Amino acid sequence: MMKRIIFGLALISMGFIGSCTKDEVDPDDITGKNNQQIFMMKTWRSISFTDSSFNGVEETLSECDKDDQYKFTSTTKYTWKANGVCNPDDETTKEVSWSMKDPAGKEVFFFGYTWTIEKISGTDIILRRRYLDNQANVITWRMQLIK
Repeated sequence: MMKRIIFGLALISMGFIGSCTKDEVDPDDITGKNNQQIFMMKTWRSISFTDSSFNGVEETLSECDKDDQYKFTSTTKYTWKANGVCNPDDETTKEVSWSMKDPAGKEVFFFGYTWTIEKISGTDIILRRRYLDNQANVITWRMQLIK
């Protein structure tokens, strides 16, 4: 009888302990993070780069470049990695500068230009750059990164 009671208590204890596990952390949750932290929380892949400077809006990112990766390792540096080598003479990894004047702001200096963050989430970043060309036409570049 005593063995059954001890065995029963042991089963109940194991069930209680098993039910007290930590909740799983959603890797895409950006709650409480500023824009700079969101850039730095994962490795991003380029999937689109559109340019409106020639014949309307055109996709200019080659298929070979669509899997390039960007890992924002600090508030001033990111590592670019080409997963597919488009040209055998191309570099495959490079450390590059980036910055944000305001970590919670909408402007980011990336690829040598200042971009506006059009959309940012835990899975998707869309950057937009607008400027005037030599004929005073408004040109828009749009770049999309995904996790």
